[in-house]
Amino acid sequence: MKIAVASLHDPRSVKTWSGTPAHIIAALEKKGHKVVSIALQKPTEPWHFDWLRRIYFKTQQKWFLSIVEKEVLEDIGRQLDCAVAKAEPDLVVIMHSDFLAYCTFSVPSIVVHDTTFASLVDYYPEFTNLTKRSIQAGNDMYQRALDKASAAVFSAGWASQSAITDYKVDPNKIFTIPFGANLQEAPTDNDVESWIEKRSLAATCRFLFLGVNWGRKGGPDALRFVKELNKLGIPSQLVIAGCSPVIDKDSEPYVQQLGFLSKDKPEESRLLESLLQTSQALLVPSVAECFGCVYCEANAYGLPVLARDTGGIPEIIKDGKNGLLLMQGETPESLALRWAKIYSSKDAYQQMSRNARTEYTTRLNYGVFVEKLEAIAFPLVKMPVKA
Repeated sequence: MKIAVASLHDPRSVKTWSGTPAHIIAALEKKGHKVVSIALQKPTEPWHFDWLRRIYFKTQQKWFLSIVEKEVLEDIGRQLDCAVAKAEPDLVVIMHSDFLAYCTFSVPSIVVHDTTFASLVDYYPEFTNLTKRSIQAGNDMYQRALDKASAAVFSAGWASQSAITDYKVDPNKIFTIPFGANLQEAPTDNDVESWIEKRSLAATCRFLFLGVNWGRKGGPDALRFVKELNKLGIPSQLVIAGCSPVIDKDSEPYVQQLGFLSKDKPEESRLLESLLQTSQALLVPSVAECFGCVYCEANAYGLPVLARDTGGIPEIIKDGKNGLLLMQGETPESLALRWAKIYSSKDAYQQMSRNARTEYTTRLNYGVFVEKLEAIAFPLVKMPVKA
């Protein structure tokens, strides 16, 4: 099948949307499909957008969101129409539903996203306190896109349910398929088993915090969690990579800060791999998270994940199975007590670690994602579904 994969910027670049489009393309090509990549570009904003932005904030203290404006999306739609006409694919896969809103091509299309616009409003900081105009435009845009799409794939049931309830889309065209780990090369089963054994014998329980936004990624709660474990008599350390928050002096003994680490730099990439191999768990209790491929990557390394029960995270982490979820109303100190019971038992800790690896091999990889995507796509392009 000839498939056009479109995204804002180059879908083959690992820098685009955390590498998700690139890994989907690689998995499609591994299955024998011919993939044409389409790099969409956000057009230059009209001069009056900046004027509107300042007026709305000055008079209403509200934020004007330009990416949902019809002028912007019509331009992107024309780009996509031209690229599809040139490529003549059997199927178009579009990363983010927005860009389909004003397209006119008739080729079957599947939009792939981790959220809906309605789910983002007042959930992520950058989608909080929006103007009524932006909220209306965003929802209108998303409605048009979902109505036009032949099918829509979301990475978590949280987003799929929003598409059905907020946009009244036919449930038969909505599908949930979790994304995979955005890794160039996944570790082997033997390597993971060796790391699990070594981790369970360590004198200090090291928690890896990976994230560039300390606040949204739940850094303060992660720190409270680690401090409580030390009070419980479990020597613990929070290893922070991706950001450099200000840490109070009382907490400094429990923290190691590594700053931002780039996967593009070989030395820093190797350090990231080493952290995933040697840490006892990934601790990223995000306050808001549509999905979080970093959790899938931790699973690939057989690393239990401690996260929060919010957004799309429960699609990845099953509480008590491949990690623990900080539930609504639960304190980090309470979560620390639950973790202490698991970590104090070598068998329980190793079982949770192996469960994480199993979740990766059976669900959280792009081979599985593409197999399920094919099952959706083949009927759309009138091809027999593979057995």
